Amino acid sequence: MDTQKIISLIFLFLIPFSVSFTPTDNYLLNCGSHNNASLFNRVFISDFTNPGSTFLSSDDSISLTNQKPPPNLPSVYHTARVFTTTGRYRFNMKKNGTHLVRFHFSPFKAQNFDLKSAKFGVLVNGISVLREFQPPNDVLLKEFILKVESNLLEILFRPVGNSGFSFVNAVEVFTAPSDFVIDYGTRLIGPSGVEEYKNLSSQVLETIHRINVGGMKITPFNDTLWRTWIPDEDYLVFKDAAKPAVTTHTPNYQKGGATREIAPENVYMTAQQMNRENSSLASRFNITWNFPVAPGDVPHLVRLHFCDIVSPSLNLLYFDVYINGYIAYKDLDLSTLTIHTLASPVYVDFVVNSDDSGVIEISVGPSDLSSNIRMNAILNGAEIMKIVNDVDTHVVHRRKNLWVLVGSIVGGIVVLFLVVAAFLLGTKCRKRKPKQRTVESVGWTPLRMFGGSSLSRSSEPGSHGYLGLKIPFAEIQLATNNFDRSLIIGSGGFGMVYKGVLRDNVKVAVKREWALEWLKKGMLEHIVDPYLVGQIKPSSLKKFGETAEKCLAEYSVDRPTMGDVLWNLEHAFQLQESGQQRELHADSSADESVSVTTTIMPENPSTNIRTERDYGNGCSDVSTSEVFSQLMTNEGR
Repeated sequence: MDTQKIISLIFLFLIPFSVSFTPTDNYLLNCGSHNNASLFNRVFISDFTNPGSTFLSSDDSISLTNQKPPPNLPSVYHTARVFTTTGRYRFNMKKNGTHLVRFHFSPFKAQNFDLKSAKFGVLVNGISVLREFQPPNDVLLKEFILKVESNLLEILFRPVGNSGFSFVNAVEVFTAPSDFVIDYGTRLIGPSGVEEYKNLSSQVLETIHRINVGGMKITPFNDTLWRTWIPDEDYLVFKDAAKPAVTTHTPNYQKGGATREIAPENVYMTAQQMNRENSSLASRFNITWNFPVAPGDVPHLVRLHFCDIVSPSLNLLYFDVYINGYIAYKDLDLSTLTIHTLASPVYVDFVVNSDDSGVIEISVGPSDLSSNIRMNAILNGAEIMKIVNDVDTHVVHRRKNLWVLVGSIVGGIVVLFLVVAAFLLGTKCRKRKPKQRTVESVGWTPLRMFGGSSLSRSSEPGSHGYLGLKIPFAEIQLATNNFDRSLIIGSGGFGMVYKGVLRDNVKVAVKREWALEWLKKGMLEHIVDPYLVGQIKPSSLKKFGETAEKCLAEYSVDRPTMGDVLWNLEHAFQLQESGQQRELHADSSADESVSVTTTIMPENPSTNIRTERDYGNGCSDVSTSEVFSQLMTNEGR
């Protein structure tokens, strides 16, 4: 372990200081001082009112100076601003969105004030972030992450109880990167399993722990957002279960993954992995950390950082993640999350409630997909943030009662309207003969990757089995035994192909497409067949992507006819062959983004499908419909 610390320390000094992030709003105040002060190469300016500056907007405040500061104490903690009544700072904001707000506290005695005896609350834009706060004897930094939706940010300091005053040594307010807190992908963990947690960016977060797992302490000098990361050793439940991992190679940051603002390079260059060399442990075990938090069913954001620095190649590391004993992420495959790039940083956000123990337990352990040779689990970093809840219950009840009344009235009107509309529609439908659907209007209902379709499975029999299928995602999971890896019959640039059997014994081949994220990023060329890399013209690939997107529209009326599909595919083919630009088809749009979802291919030669011929030998034939025959020649359509 000592050798590991020395190696990590060497790397820490070898890596150059991080290039500073430049926030749009950037206020650093040295409170209670007429002079500026420096902290980690950042200049904190005096909070005294200057011409053109309106930071401090409270008349009842006192400036204190510590006459005997401890040695090596940064000068920003030598002074403090004291408020005997409600104190106020105001900041003009240039940009809305997520911001970081930090308060620095370091109590001392001066002018009959003992700052350790202060007791107060702090509000940011009306949200209470600190209640009955009493500072410790040492330096303390309180960090909050919140969304600013106006051109003014106001901070209030309110004395509580008999203390009669509040204080602060320094204040930071600055813009966070745009992707620092996002509203999709967060997992809500609890007794009911894993659910989606929405609107995370609207919550106020208080940072409780920021951990560099397997590494040394990281100071603000080496963090683009000037954060401190501490080692994980004190939180490990059983230290012998973990073995540090370290690399000398800088992480492969990828577009769409973690950035240096999410976590610095040093976090992703170290990790804890399973210590399989410990003979006293069973063959399968977990690495567990316990982090003290606020008890009593308080929601917390748990952000876990991963970077596969232990595998020699892709698709070798599979493991499970547990939070408070619940499965938070089963069969985590970093190769998939990083879109098949080794040693590429990613993070996953979870929301979980604390229990009465006041501890959040995080564990990683081997997956059922892990082989005995490659059995491992890793964790590079962890952040835990309390979700601050400042809702006035009385206001909620009053609003709830009001909305119940309004909802009842509106609901009654809507129901009456629906009854009348249903009657009129039924009368009209009786007079019409049903239209027979044409082959071109029959299509597929897209199956969402992260959730089931609300439509029940239905089918329309045709000359070759089924002309249309609408299948819930749950039934696809059943048909493929929850995408059992033993059922994989092939793979390509767009994902694995699984064989499956539906309830009525219809054999299908299911391609679970993870290309959606690449398509949204406009980086489709990164996942084409390796044998075709560099051979496809961007214009041709773009046209192909546009065509695929239209074919996978959720509603049949939005999907192109077969003639339109042929025209666009021929166009893509000609763009590839000659590079000639021709007028876009009426139904195509060069501005639309590409979106691909999971599809199922039953036995139906009227669509371009892959039909299983013999699963016994693991092979499948590809039959090409006659309608595509004209694309087999250079003349095209």
